[in-house]
Amino acid sequence: MCGRLVITSSAQDTAEHFGGIDIDELSNTGTPNFNVAPTSQLLSLRRKGNDSALEELHWGMQPLWLSQFEGRAPVINARAETITEKPMFRDLVVSGRCVVPVNGYYEWLTTHHAQQKIPYFISAKDMNLINMCALWHTRVVGDTAMKEVAIITVAANESLSGVHHRMPAILETANIDAWLCGSIGESVQLLQSWAGDPLQIREVSTRVNAVRNNSVENIAPVPTQVLPTLFD
Repeated sequence: MCGRLVITSSAQDTAEHFGGIDIDELSNTGTPNFNVAPTSQLLSLRRKGNDSALEELHWGMQPLWLSQFEGRAPVINARAETITEKPMFRDLVVSGRCVVPVNGYYEWLTTHHAQQKIPYFISAKDMNLINMCALWHTRVVGDTAMKEVAIITVAANESLSGVHHRMPAILETANIDAWLCGSIGESVQLLQSWAGDPLQIREVSTRVNAVRNNSVENIAPVPTQVLPTLFD
C-alpha cells in the first residue's frame, strides 16, 4: 500500500524533470510537504490532446457510477494485477494513465499480532523525483467535476519486502512515454517491481502517523522502535 507521500520539489523542478512543461496555471509553488495524505492535490503528468501536461489531481477515487458524494472511503491505490479486470479501473487503463512524481513515500511495518506499526521513509538517492504510475478520471456530481487519481501498486521487491509486501509501480523516466501512450499490453508490462537503482529506506519517527506533523523531522532517521517479542 502507498498511503502517505513526501513532495519537496517545486512545480518548476517537476516540469524540468519531465523535460520542460508549461506550468503557468499551476498553484503548486513548491512548498515542501513532508506528510502528503489522501485527499491532497497531487501534481501529475497526463496526456492532454497530443501533448503531455502537468495538472493537480485529487488523491482518492470514487466509482464513476456513484450519483453523489456518499461518504465512502476513497480508493487511493489500484493493484496492478487487477486493473484490467476491475470495472472501476479497466477503462482507465485505456484512457486514464498518468504519472505522479514524488520525492519519497512512507510505509509501515506491522509486527506480529499488529502490536506495533513502525514507519519507514523510502526514496531515491538524494531524494530525486521518482515516477509513480497512476490512473485518473473525472467524476461529475451535480455541478461539480473532480479529477481524481489512484496510485498503482505492485509486489514489493526484495529490498522492501521486509517492511511491506506492496510498493508503488515506479517508472524509469525513459519509459514515461510508453506508459502514457503505449498500447494496453505494452503499458501493463511496465508495471513491475522496481529493479532500477536501489531505493533508500530508513526507519523514522512515529510522528508521521499524524498528518498535522509536517516538517523535515519526519524523514530524519531514528534508532529502531521495533520492540522484540516472543514471536519476532
